[in-house]
Amino acid sequence: MPMPPTPSPAWHPLCHRDELAHGESREFALPGGDTRSLFAVRQHQQVYVYLNSCPHTGASLNWGADEFLSFDRSLIQCSLHGAQFRIDDGLCIWGPCLRQRLTALPVRLGDEQVEVDLSPLPARLRRPR
Repeated sequence: MPMPPTPSPAWHPLCHRDELAHGESREFALPGGDTRSLFAVRQHQQVYVYLNSCPHTGASLNWGADEFLSFDRSLIQCSLHGAQFRIDDGLCIWGPCLRQRLTALPVRLGDEQVEVDLSPLPARLRRPR
């Protein structure tokens, strides 16, 4: 049986490279009226982008405007139950969704822009409780 075709990348400009400093996180709306959001975290020269949805409940992770990180800024922390995720791969290392992962999206850094590939986004998600 043939494999279904892999979706081609849907690169979308996220922000200017200088708008996200080392150790910062920032929320971004999805295009086209989608009610879900993404967030980006920058560590040194690398940018990581995830769907703003906890794998435990589907709730938004941020506990304030653009606030996704733990107090020491070393982990992503869910606002609902305090689950903690590694920044570099989205793996939950503490909390009710232990060993589950955030939905990561491919990122490419241009000379001036940060772009994200939206094609891996799941079409439907569980509703927050």
